[in-house]
This record gives sequence, C-alpha cells and structure tokens, in this order.
Amino acid sequence: MTPRQAKILECVILEYMETAQAVGSVSMANKYGINVSPATIRNEMASLITQGFLSKEHFSSGRIPTIVGFRYYIDNILLEEEMNYLQEMEIKEKLHAVRFQKEKILRSAVDSLSKSLKYTAIALASDSIYYSGISEILDYPEFEDISVLRNMISVIENYEILESIFDKGNKYEGGVKILMGEETGFNSFNSCSIAYTGFRFHRGDQGYLAVIGPFRMEYKKVLPYLKYTAEVLEESTSGW
Repeated sequence: MTPRQAKILECVILEYMETAQAVGSVSMANKYGINVSPATIRNEMASLITQGFLSKEHFSSGRIPTIVGFRYYIDNILLEEEMNYLQEMEIKEKLHAVRFQKEKILRSAVDSLSKSLKYTAIALASDSIYYSGISEILDYPEFEDISVLRNMISVIENYEILESIFDKGNKYEGGVKILMGEETGFNSFNSCSIAYTGFRFHRGDQGYLAVIGPFRMEYKKVLPYLKYTAEVLEESTSGW
C-alpha cells in the first residue's frame, strides 16, 4: 500500500465511523483536504478494492471499509487517545471503593466502560458474566434490526460461547485483542467488533474484560480505556 492509499483508507474509515454511510470521492477531497482530484481518489479507491481494503456498495457509488481495511487501520495507522488525569481518577476511585467485593468491582468495571464509551461492556470471570450498556448500542444503525440485536444478546448471555471467542487470543497475554465479524467464529456477531483483554484478580482468578460495538467503533478511545480499566482492576484486587 502506498502512503497516499494509506491516507485515503484512513479518511474513508474516519468518515465511515462518523456517518455509517458509504464514502464518495468528492466528499473525501472536500472534507479531508486530500490534494488530488476526485478522479485520482476514485482510481486509488479502485486499487484499494482490488487489494481487499474497501468494498463497493451495490446501490451506491460510495465505498465502505472491509474487515481487512479496518485491520490494516488498527495495526498500522491508528493512534490511541491519551486518557486525561480526571478520566483515570474517575475509574480508579469507582473500582477502588468496592475493591473487596468481587461482584461489585466487576459490575463497576463494566458500568464504567459502557458509560464512558457508549458501547456494551462485559466481564467474564469464574463462570459468571457481568455486562452493561446493551441500551448504549441501540443508537447505532447496525443494530436497528431486532434479529441482529437478539442474536448478539444471546451470545453475550452464554458463558461458554464468550469464553470460546476470547480464547481465540493468547490467554492473558496482556494488551488488547480485537476480533471483527466472522473472525469471532459466530454468525451472531457478523455485525460486531469485540475488543478484549485478560485480567487477574482475587487469589489468582482470571477473567476477561471486553467492549462490543459495531465495526466502526472508536478504537482510539476504546483501547486505552479497556487497558486502563483492566490494569486498575488488577491493582485494586492484588493481595486479596
């Protein structure tokens, strides 16, 4: 991929994240100040389609990012936001206040994530599932189809399925892993992206902390929030 193609891919993804609509070459040139003609952008988009990074909507002249395109963006272009001190302290204070109560600290962790990020958050630990923010994703057009939402919830409520999805990563390796759509291995999640990380807490127990949303969820914000919340969860319960 050339630097110009990488820039165009980034702009397509940023526009798609904002609008959930197919992206055209004219809007790209005008909004993002790409100093080439719309015709050149169309040619570069065509090349990105050939390479598998973009796809063409059947009933539109615009383009949308593929899973391959999102993966390239996450691995090679994305710059994570830095959390500010107040954001960090809010999470730390909430979790620290209930650090001796296993159920409450896990519920506090998922509540904090869902309210901060506006996505669904999950904690999986010791045969229990804690989740928050199902209502947060109702504003996203990807989940307007009730059957899509029902299928997603059926997975969220199933411990064995969730564990099998999370175990696709290297268990408790640190950092955040992202699975999108078919990468999860479940058709119910074809419209979803899952960012998750492992954590250790009470007496060596292990679990997963995750955020679920559409492909276009705001990864630059999700990744630092998820990592930091898992770190605080571990710190708050160390020595139990």
